[in-house]
Amino acid sequence: MWSRRINREHRIIYEIVGGNILIHALKEHY
Repeated sequence: MWSRRINREHRIIYEIVGGNILIHALKEHY
C-alpha cells in the first residue's frame, strides 16, 4: 500500500503542517 510509504516519507511534513494549523486554531479560539 502506498499510504504507508507516503506516511513514512512525509511524516515530518504532516506533523509540521498539522501542528502549525493546530497552534493557529488554538490561538484564534483562545
